[in-house]
Amino acid sequence: MKILIISAPIGSGHVRAGQAVGAALQSIDPATNVVYANVFDFFPSFIGNSVLNTYLKILAIFPQAYGMAYGWGNTSRLALVGRNIISRFLAKQMLTYINSLEPDVVVCTHATPAGLVADLLRRGELTSPGVAIVTDFVVHRLWIYPEITHYCVANQELRQELTANGIPLQRSTASGIPVAAGFADSNTIATVKDFSLDCDVPTIMIMGGGAGLLPMEDIIRALNSLERRIQIVAICGSNQKMSRCLSKLASSIKHQLIVYGFVENIAELMAVSDLLVTKPGGLTSAEAMCCGLPLIIYRPIPGQEEENAKRLIQQGSALQANTPDALTATVGMLLAERGRLTQMHQTSLAMARPDAAEVAARVIRSLVVK
Repeated sequence: MKILIISAPIGSGHVRAGQAVGAALQSIDPATNVVYANVFDFFPSFIGNSVLNTYLKILAIFPQAYGMAYGWGNTSRLALVGRNIISRFLAKQMLTYINSLEPDVVVCTHATPAGLVADLLRRGELTSPGVAIVTDFVVHRLWIYPEITHYCVANQELRQELTANGIPLQRSTASGIPVAAGFADSNTIATVKDFSLDCDVPTIMIMGGGAGLLPMEDIIRALNSLERRIQIVAICGSNQKMSRCLSKLASSIKHQLIVYGFVENIAELMAVSDLLVTKPGGLTSAEAMCCGLPLIIYRPIPGQEEENAKRLIQQGSALQANTPDALTATVGMLLAERGRLTQMHQTSLAMARPDAAEVAARVIRSLVVK
């Protein structure tokens, strides 16, 4: 069995979801050949670089513009026509690679490759099933194509949204958002002592600085005003500039600050934390829920982040703060009202889907023609 998983490097969540599903496929059957691809590799390099750089600049400088484009794409018929024209042009670049690989199933964890695969299926140039794995708690219309063989989504509500947009119910599964296997047992594999943390002091974890979109320094300086003793774990990802800045800051604040760059043990770090301050990406949110880690969502970007935030807040696993001072007040309130924090912890665990990758993997396997 050969499975092609195509993602896009717009944030790390889409890639991580694909890797989680690939690992689940090989766990079920080690003989499965899983091939990973980046959709940008099929385009001229200037296209991929331009898209990614423009996306990051818009989010950093004028995120409202992204929100307007997101809303327009979700409601405009012209946007749907435009996506089909673009998909037809770009899909040709991808077809040669797919034909050389001859996969049994093509899996997409980002809307862009899903559109390209749908175009190839529509024109009969791809005969293998196409699976779309949606990595947010909302389904944007640019994800939805009648040609896609099957959808894996976060919950039953999103299945109903797909049905309302013409996708028969039997062609979708509420798998959850796929997370790595380590998140299924993260609460039993780490202790605060493993990270030189004090078990009697609340741990605030901060993530989202990898792309420079979360003002981690401002947040930490604001948290430093808390009278109650806390310890802060900051994950900077590949953002070396942020990592250096926070490492210098650590010596000048009263609370313990531990700074990490890119790490492989996020599950363990989440397991020993009491609160997570982050942007509401689908993957990060799903991972946190598997660890029962309550979220404080910081200033969500208009678009899918705002939609994710609304749904996480509605279900009771997250709160939102839009300024450093508001965030500090929210952290102080939760640490003072431990019952509220415990309730959010229990809600997160109840909503978690640590088996999502395995469920998606079994859906994929079921589509392989015997």
